[in-house]
Amino acid sequence: MAQSGNRPPRRGQSPKNGNRPLSDDRPGTDGGREESAAERARERLAKQNRPGQKRQGASQRARSEGPSAQRPKADASAARRARAGGSAPRRATAKNAPRRSTAMTVGVLGTVLVVLAVLVILVVSLTGKKAGGNGFGMKSAPATVVNAIGHVSPSAFAAAGYAPTASGPYTGSITALKAPQPSLTRGGKPLIAYMGSNWCPECAATRWPFVVALSRFGTFKGLRITVSSATDTPASVSTLSFYGSTYKSPYIAFLSDEMCSDVPSSSTSAAVLGCNGYKPLQPLSGTTKKIFNKYDFAPYETGQSEDAIPFIDFANKFIEDGALMDPTILTGLTQVQIAHSLGNPIASPAQTILVTANYYTAAICKLTNNKPGSVCQMPVVKQAGAGLKL
Repeated sequence: MAQSGNRPPRRGQSPKNGNRPLSDDRPGTDGGREESAAERARERLAKQNRPGQKRQGASQRARSEGPSAQRPKADASAARRARAGGSAPRRATAKNAPRRSTAMTVGVLGTVLVVLAVLVILVVSLTGKKAGGNGFGMKSAPATVVNAIGHVSPSAFAAAGYAPTASGPYTGSITALKAPQPSLTRGGKPLIAYMGSNWCPECAATRWPFVVALSRFGTFKGLRITVSSATDTPASVSTLSFYGSTYKSPYIAFLSDEMCSDVPSSSTSAAVLGCNGYKPLQPLSGTTKKIFNKYDFAPYETGQSEDAIPFIDFANKFIEDGALMDPTILTGLTQVQIAHSLGNPIASPAQTILVTANYYTAAICKLTNNKPGSVCQMPVVKQAGAGLKL
């Protein structure tokens, strides 16, 4: 029986392929040799069929082939995981994504904050220099003031009455334009145009009843508060300003120009001199310039009434030159005090303001064909209209 390749290992040697030496494999015994050969054959067959034997062989082959033989498999495996979104790439992404996301978020937020800061600086730098902003001695009117002058109750107007007092209204300041004049409208509605200045104490007095009357026909947005000249007589009258405001009404249109501020200027320019030494605000232009240059001079106005403010054109039907009420009754009062006084219509200054507002209301009702009826049909408004003789 051929024994090549299967001869028993020498004593003391490790058997090949991990085989143990057999105790009954003794030389000189033929049966022992035959039995040993048979057993060795069986054992080889058993070992070849043991679990893990092929894996071990593969591992040994890989070690014997060296790292260069393993690299293609490793690269292919990594490529498959990357394409298929395997577990290793997902863990790396999940681990690093929050860091990248946080960095990106911080960067974006930083950029947004810088942009917002620049915008705020621009807005602040422009505030007061454009229509609609504060500045030039003006501030936004407090909500309490706006609500008080815009929501006077009908009973307060009725209680104030229509009888002129020593402080006004001076009904002769509103006169009808006798000769037929071109129609003055905007958007199909009669246009009322106001021209004044923030430094002017008579303008300061006029705005209170005028805003109250206009608020019976529409709503203001963006009204300002200011104080008239500290060197005029009377001095420092608390008032409103139309500068930068808007007005909406279904019955009338309104246009205003506050020509000069209440901020003194050392300049000797023609514009400053024309503003009585104050910084210019809204030079007349377009419609208001045509109205002022035509109707605030002869033959419509003469003597001291020429080129005077406040000047109001009621749709080329009536004009007002000069204040309807005396500004001295407002001396020493703040805008909040004046506005809150309207809740007591039989006391000063509220009574004079509301009576004057009834006269303005009557003039406006002449332009709107007595609309709205809830305002124009009030007995006190009709009585004020009769007093105007328009």
